[in-house]
Amino acid sequence: MLSPAPKCVCIDQEETKTAAWIEHKMTEASDQLETSSLKESIIHKAWVRWEEGLRLAHMQQEIGEATARMETTKGQPILMLRLTEGRHEQFETWTMQ
Repeated sequence: MLSPAPKCVCIDQEETKTAAWIEHKMTEASDQLETSSLKESIIHKAWVRWEEGLRLAHMQQEIGEATARMETTKGQPILMLRLTEGRHEQFETWTMQ
C-alpha cells in the first residue's frame, strides 16, 4: 500500500509580512481594550458625554464673550492663538459654508 505524499505549503515573504502585521494590530487593539460590566460601560459613556458637554459649553461661552467684545470694541485688534495648518484649513472650509 502506498502512503500519501507529504504536502508542501509555500508561503511567500509578502504573506508572512501581512500575517505579522495583522498579528501586531490585533495585539495592539487587545492592549487597548478591557472588559467591564454593563453598568460600568454605561457610566463611562455618560462621563464621556458629560465631558464633551463641558467642552461645548466652554466654547459657547467663549463665543458669547467674543460677540460681546465685538459689540464694545469696534475696530480694535484682539490677540488670539494662531491656528495650526490643519485647523486653519478646517476653519477656512467651515467659513465658506
